[in-house]
Amino acid sequence: MNASSVVLVTASRLPNGMEDSAGLLDALHAQGVGAELRPWTDPNVAWQRFDRILLHAPWDYTEHIDRFDQWIDAAGSGQLLNSARLTRWNADKRYLCALADQGIPIPRTVTVARGADARVEELTDRLGTGRLVVKSVIGAGGRRTWLMKDARAAVDFMTGEAGSAQGALLVQAYEPAVESEGEYSAVHFGGELSHVVRKIPARGEFRVQDHYGGQVQAVSTEAWMADFSAQLMASLPEPAAYARIDFVIGQEGTPLLMEAELIEPDLFLRYGKDAYTRFARFLAS
Repeated sequence: MNASSVVLVTASRLPNGMEDSAGLLDALHAQGVGAELRPWTDPNVAWQRFDRILLHAPWDYTEHIDRFDQWIDAAGSGQLLNSARLTRWNADKRYLCALADQGIPIPRTVTVARGADARVEELTDRLGTGRLVVKSVIGAGGRRTWLMKDARAAVDFMTGEAGSAQGALLVQAYEPAVESEGEYSAVHFGGELSHVVRKIPARGEFRVQDHYGGQVQAVSTEAWMADFSAQLMASLPEPAAYARIDFVIGQEGTPLLMEAELIEPDLFLRYGKDAYTRFARFLAS
């Protein structure tokens, strides 16, 4: 069924969306599709009237995860580009461990059910003596993510007041390539790899997002990037209409998955050749 109406879901604090919003809206209108931006928290929106619902920039959903979960049902999961099931699966970062069980390489990772359960000996044995990254299993945009100098510091944080308030956590060995080479993002939609960008953190920072000073540059797609991201896409619990696959080069020279962004990723359409038009055609089809 061709779509005559598409809604780009945003956050209330982003009424005009993000960097890609204007270009994507223009491209959709050029395809003859009625398209508009709406915050997911707006109680006056009749979501069922749209043929397609794209989670475009609802970048506050992790702050209201229970309400967002209810919104998914209320919006009508049939119109969501990525299904309700896939969205819920991707909202908890423990999906990374599930993908690792399928053979997708990720940084060495330990799951901590609650901060009080963290043990220095276990983290040292499994992750080594170097720097560690602690992440809440619910988080996005680099928020609720902390860099620790070693296992002792990580445990002190997780057993303290701030860490204990986070609930379940992932602890990962820090990958120094984030600073030296940056993080790559492969953008997929419509069953194809569209383009790849490289995200470079600011000096002294380990998070690559622009609100932490990170910069983005388009890069040529190499065969190994396509192969790795295709392997990841094939390992998802169900097909994804769109995705952004974030990865770094590990210390052994092989790619490691950092995140599979299936909910509300910045797809960096502004960096891909004709990406606005191609994505709009896909949404309209």
